[in-house]
Amino acid sequence: MKQIVDFVLNLPAWVWITIAAHLIVLITVAYLILLERKVASWVQDRIGPNRVGLGFGIIPFLKDKKMMGLGQPLADGLKFIMKEDYQARNVDKVLFTLAPLVMIIVIILSIATVPMGGIKMVENRRVTERVEVVAPPDAAAPLSTSMFPNAERFISTTLVSEKVVDGVNHQTWDVRYVRKPYKYSFQIADLNIGVLLILAFLSLAVYGVVIGGWASNNKYSFLGGLRATANMISYEIPLGLAVLCIALTFGTLNLETIVQQQTGYWLGFIPAWNVFSQPVTFVMFLLCIHAEANRAPFDLAEAEQELVGGYHTEYSSMRFALFFLAEYAGMVTTSAVCVALFFGGWHIPGLDRLVVSIVNHISHGTPAFADGAVTNSLTVCLVRALVVFVKTLIVIFVFMWVRWSLPRFRFDQLMMLAWRALIPMSLALLAMTAIIVYFWAPEWSSADGPVRIMGINGETALALLGGNILVLLISMAASMVIPAAPQTNRKARVPGSRFLKTPVAAGA
Repeated sequence: MKQIVDFVLNLPAWVWITIAAHLIVLITVAYLILLERKVASWVQDRIGPNRVGLGFGIIPFLKDKKMMGLGQPLADGLKFIMKEDYQARNVDKVLFTLAPLVMIIVIILSIATVPMGGIKMVENRRVTERVEVVAPPDAAAPLSTSMFPNAERFISTTLVSEKVVDGVNHQTWDVRYVRKPYKYSFQIADLNIGVLLILAFLSLAVYGVVIGGWASNNKYSFLGGLRATANMISYEIPLGLAVLCIALTFGTLNLETIVQQQTGYWLGFIPAWNVFSQPVTFVMFLLCIHAEANRAPFDLAEAEQELVGGYHTEYSSMRFALFFLAEYAGMVTTSAVCVALFFGGWHIPGLDRLVVSIVNHISHGTPAFADGAVTNSLTVCLVRALVVFVKTLIVIFVFMWVRWSLPRFRFDQLMMLAWRALIPMSLALLAMTAIIVYFWAPEWSSADGPVRIMGINGETALALLGGNILVLLISMAASMVIPAAPQTNRKARVPGSRFLKTPVAAGA
């Protein structure tokens, strides 16, 4: 038993982070189903689930508590578990079971590189700190390691000035030391290609849809799989180009670094979030993650009026539940990526300044203590994680709001939106971003000449905003000049058809 306890206690930190992250995601997914029903009821002006409590009518002290329907996700889970696991005749049994597993696995894996609000050191570890100390006139340097809680190793101490006032020696020292590496990683894997890995995993989800549609031996499921394939392949192009616009701006694919670069301010009060410098890119990214998640109005793969249920028509019990959970887990992942790319991740305007102000007040302006309190605080990390979670829920609410507000596209309209609008616009946005970054990116001078630095300043952000507006105006003007797409949804005359002569046609 002692060996088991020691093994558990000595597990690496990333194991615990992985367990916590996936538990939070899965619990959130369960209650997103309840939120979806609540949002639908609000939009349609009706009452949503409000009867099922956490007592299920059998736990004594919770038996009569309805609790606003908070037990509904648990009831849904029990229903999926208890339902018959039905397989239609002549299905490919191996692929039929493999399809939902592929979808849920790749979606869960994609969460690994999403930054959830931790702290890591990104600046140079060698720092010089100026401190003022007081001592008796003949005393030696009264410096102590307790004054520098973040120091790992001291390099040098230099006396800058010394002044005796009223018998007290006031000394100013420059202390150079190596900072301790600090990190509370609320991220399973901090990879330099984080956002690229997420896109790669999400693109694999189409295999689950296609395999499920093929293995079901059902024409409606097969058509749903084909539609999902065309949908995902088409919208992955503008999605990747939108991400490239942000990656080109900051020179990295690391989501944590991109979040760090958005924690400043323009003009002293405007948050340095990418949604303000590249709003058209953000709208394009939002449209594409709707399509990638097969959410309305892009849910042509599941259109009930046309395909009964699409690729999961023949599924039931927990196999269907895995498809269902994968859809909502994909919404969580893509929404968290949207928050990291465009909304500053854990950053809230003013909150960072408030925390620094409070810590400085408590520490009476001692730089070492203030810096350590802000950067090494687990409480700060938890607050950041909560901020990321709330922002992600807001983006997910937009998913649900859109679903219950907008009608579904026709399939030809869906394809035309991608190939005639989003892809040309995303290429123009990428070219515009490259030009602006090349000519307006901030730089600093060194002995070897000017050197480009990561990130953007206010001038570059203003140029990017103007470029986004210019691309939008050019696209609107081009849409009025370019010939309209051929009308594919029209009646076709079938020779000899009994529907050529109808009572309505005869009367006309």
